[in-house]
Amino acid sequence: MCRMLLYYAMHPETIPYDLLYKFIKSCHWNYFKRYDLVGHHGAGWGFAYLPINKQRILIKRSLHPNYHCKWQDLTKIKTRLLLIHARKTIFGEKKLENVHPIDIRGKYALVHNGTIKMSSFPRLKNNRLQMIQKNTDLDTRRYLCTILDNLETLGDIKDAIEATLQTIHTNSAANAFLFNSEECHIIKHQNTTFNGRHTTLFIEKTSKNVIISTTPLSVKALEIPNKSLISISNSQNKKCHISMNKLYA
Repeated sequence: MCRMLLYYAMHPETIPYDLLYKFIKSCHWNYFKRYDLVGHHGAGWGFAYLPINKQRILIKRSLHPNYHCKWQDLTKIKTRLLLIHARKTIFGEKKLENVHPIDIRGKYALVHNGTIKMSSFPRLKNNRLQMIQKNTDLDTRRYLCTILDNLETLGDIKDAIEATLQTIHTNSAANAFLFNSEECHIIKHQNTTFNGRHTTLFIEKTSKNVIISTTPLSVKALEIPNKSLISISNSQNKKCHISMNKLYA
């Protein structure tokens, strides 16, 4: 499955090299082939971060694997919020437009780990979102459209996420980071599968930062319970606030 990393710092700082190296290593074929029988992270990668004194998230994407790019340059970025996604696709499809983060000019952007049955997405009330959903071949884009459509109706992000998860059919996982310049919501929603190692999320929290990833990057990392929602406020002008809620039973 895809690889995801969220690095949130209480104050603007650069991501530690050793932490980033461990994540990049987990995306490499030599690591991956030990745990999965098909595919590897050769379908591109992307990252997003909030520059200091800026109000807009910057998103960058590449069709090259992250371990073949100058990933070390990420250690030069000083920020409170950095997200990275390395994409895997079983069928070999490679499109820059499908490299995460997925942004459809809505309130949030999204990175996703897992697979969702394409036919399970409902018809949307918002005509623009329905048109985007109809014309995409990516489950992640449909996932984002559905959340945003439910948000317009329900007005609360947790309610919108729960309504979405209760509607769609998750093949393996709908784990995701839903984010903008003000907040980030970590969705943990997965099925029990033989390959559950790659469809889960781990968290490590210190007094200085919060690290969430698809691979445990230290012995202190703990697996996030299934059907959980962690919300982090990341406004640069506000004190950090982290909350954890149980999604529908």
